[in-house]
Parts: sequence; C-alpha cells; structure tokens
Amino acid sequence: MRRFFTEPHNINGNKAAIFEDSRHISQVLRMNCGDEVLLFDGSGWEYKARLVEIDKKVCYAEILEKNLSLSEPRTEITLFQGLPKSGKMETIVQKAVELGAVRIVPVEMERCVTKIKNADAAREKALRWNKVSLEAAKQCGRGRTPEVSEPVSFEAAICEMEEFDLSIMPYEELGHEGEVGLKEVLKSHENAKKIAILVGPEGGFSKDEASLAADSGVCMVGLGKRILRTETVASAVIPVVMYEKNEF
Repeated sequence: MRRFFTEPHNINGNKAAIFEDSRHISQVLRMNCGDEVLLFDGSGWEYKARLVEIDKKVCYAEILEKNLSLSEPRTEITLFQGLPKSGKMETIVQKAVELGAVRIVPVEMERCVTKIKNADAAREKALRWNKVSLEAAKQCGRGRTPEVSEPVSFEAAICEMEEFDLSIMPYEELGHEGEVGLKEVLKSHENAKKIAILVGPEGGFSKDEASLAADSGVCMVGLGKRILRTETVASAVIPVVMYEKNEF
C-alpha cells in the first residue's frame, strides 16, 4: 500500500487533504479514486484511507482507520551533531532518521569548519534539513518526522543534555577504548529512555569543550581501535544503542 504524508491540520474528521504528494499521486503514480493508501502525519499517527478526489495541487482521502505507528522506537535518541562541512549534514540527518533518532540538533563548536553567518542562514539550513528528515521518514516508514532544530551553541547543547537520562560523547582523546566502553555505559543505564549522543565535527572537540561536557555529567566513551569520520559516528552509535535497548 502506498504511503504519503499530510500535516495534522490537514485532517478534519474522516477526511484528509494531501498537498505534499498530490503531484506524485496524480501525475507520476496515476492513482485512481477508490485506491487505498496509508497516510502519516509526522506526529506518530497513521491512517488507512481511500482516495476520493485527485488533483495535481491537492488530493482528498476518506479515512478508514486511525492507528498509532508501530515503527517508532520506545527509546528516544536525540543526536547533537557538530556542524560538518559541505553537504555531510544532509547525509547525517538522513541516516539518523532511518536508524530511529527522534530529533537532531546541529551544534556550533570551536573546530567546526562550517560557520553559520546569521539567523536567516540558520533558518534556511534548518528548513532544508527538515525536508531531508521528512523524505527519510517517508522512505523508511517512520510514524514521526524527527525535527532538525536550528544550530545551537555548544554551551546551549550541554545545558539541554543535562535533562536527559543518559548523555554519551564519543571522544578519541581518551584513547580508543575510552574510560568505559559504550556497551558498559548502556548496561549501567538500562532504564534510560531519553538518550543524547554528542558528536564532534571534523576537527573533534576542543579541550575546553571536553572539560565542560565532563563537568556536566556527559559519559565519554571510545568507539574501538579506529577513528571514525564525523558523518559515520551517529550511524555507528545509534544502532548499538537500539540493539542494547532491544529495539532491533
């Protein structure tokens, strides 16, 4: 069954309006009235529906069933990602969404090559990253569309991370094994449901950033005997977390 996105405010009673994918439905797939589809609104709900009106600008569907999505993980992972250069952030967002992260927070750090010029540039980048998140959520069958926030400072990220059940920071300066391994940290926090993962940019964390994170209770870990690129770290850590939490 084909799956499409619609905003929650486009659902009224048993009728849903589909704007985002209307051209795809009408001109690419050439679907017909009466065809059944699966809709999701990005907030965790899914709807079995039947197309009743098709146009390239908007399609309408009659809702037949409403159910909570079964694809959403119980463990809520937020990725705090140091801003990488060029288009790497789009890949990071895409993979984090596919692997089950519920939110991505870009973080400006001392050694970031990429710098956000002003508030307008920050909004423009966040808009683009959220489009990537939506497309990834569609592709992998997510019930929620993870939010990608506008970039925040390192200090703001650390402050927010203090509210999580567990915060993890892969940090190569501690040695490849870290003071404790990732698996051991997860086992010692087996009841943690809200988990933050903090990843540095290409240049890694500065000494001051590492000290601030450690003083704030962030658990620093190593990721084995090889140094991973910044765009690889989240794709390595999130599956381990999910596996240890019986989400796979």
